[in-house]
Amino acid sequence: MFKLLLNCRPVVPAVLLFIAATFSTQAADVAPADAQLSPHAVIRATSEELVGLIDEARGYVDEDPDRYHTAVQALLDPVVDFRSFSRLVMASHYKKATVEQRKRFASSFKRSLVKTYASALMQFSNEEIKVLDPTRAPRDPRRPTVNMEITTASGAVYPLSYTMGKSKAGQWQMKNIIINGINLGLTFRNQFGSAVRDKKYGGDLDQVIAAWGGLVTEVDTTGTQDS
Repeated sequence: MFKLLLNCRPVVPAVLLFIAATFSTQAADVAPADAQLSPHAVIRATSEELVGLIDEARGYVDEDPDRYHTAVQALLDPVVDFRSFSRLVMASHYKKATVEQRKRFASSFKRSLVKTYASALMQFSNEEIKVLDPTRAPRDPRRPTVNMEITTASGAVYPLSYTMGKSKAGQWQMKNIIINGINLGLTFRNQFGSAVRDKKYGGDLDQVIAAWGGLVTEVDTTGTQDS
């Protein structure tokens, strides 16, 4: 069973390896010509870079964790469309929010993800990684899906799908993640909506945004959620 814990507790390493591999597809040092590669090709090419980052960090992370966190942040920043992700999560509340509130939520959302991923990646232990070749043209070429599989030592296989899209600069960015059928964007949206309706916050977006890091619950990728 895989669980993605988004409250800064340990996260399943294989899941995060795949997520980070997707995030690293357009790292800052990728040459302009590489932006023309398909999402699948770019993910394959950069997976090795991610593994190299993890291996290198093992030698210094205990003494200099900030250096490691900065490296993970550098992988995430260029390739995650936090604006779109935040808009999906806030749903109808996005239009009601001010520009400043939207920015604060995107920042809080990114901060919790990066902190969680940075800690969890250290636990990676050589699960099999497989990027699946596309079997047909995407319905919407602007939003292709990259499918991957995790195979554990016991032989269990877990599917992952990433919704990709291009930035205004023409670079592929991650828009959403589905892990074993669990749509993270929609799950986060439900959690945000529940928080807004919670009497504790009285529908105050400022309070919900400020509390977001502690509100995100466990996402059980077997199809149920912990209460």
